[in-house]
Amino acid sequence: MNGTAPVGILGGTFDPMHAGHLALAQEALRQLHLSCVLLIPAGGPWQRTPQAPPLDRLEMVRRAVGQMPGLQVDDREVRRKGPTYTIDTLRELRAEWGNDRPLWLILGADAFLRLPTWHRWQELLDLVHLAVFCRPGSSLSADSMPLALRREFERRCCDPGQAQGSGGAIAICRMPLLEISATQIRNALRAGQFPADLLPPAVLDYIETHQLYR
Repeated sequence: MNGTAPVGILGGTFDPMHAGHLALAQEALRQLHLSCVLLIPAGGPWQRTPQAPPLDRLEMVRRAVGQMPGLQVDDREVRRKGPTYTIDTLRELRAEWGNDRPLWLILGADAFLRLPTWHRWQELLDLVHLAVFCRPGSSLSADSMPLALRREFERRCCDPGQAQGSGGAIAICRMPLLEISATQIRNALRAGQFPADLLPPAVLDYIETHQLYR
């Protein structure tokens, strides 16, 4: 891999990993011209409590990704002890890959609007660019942002192709129309349904074998 090729980082609870996550990762690969996207399941996220154990969520991500080109699974947050903070993961990745490689942290619009609740959130932009994916028909208005986030957005917003250096930009990208949520899937599974159109077959098989979300 080219030592300066941009890399995407897509974290989450992945509770469970579903077709929407895969579509987002693939769109990021295409729109941002990434060499790869790292999918990083959260081990102990401090803002929410996943329903499936960390090792099960990690395995579902591995099975969903399989041999898909450009997608890689990173287990560092599952291996890490204590609460999971994105800033710690990004510092590790930056130390491993040096200061020249552009890193793109991939976020949905909802997660971006909650960014000021994240641990040491303003330091993220010292380490990475932010790629904020919006659904078709929706827009990300500065007026809807908390004041501190709005200031950063107005100062840093640019088209993906205009991002300079290894971090610091905020780019708005477009997401395919896929209305899928992990909550929707968990509710369906609890009701005895099998949402095969929303989950990769290997993930659905794992859920059934291990009786998750019952």
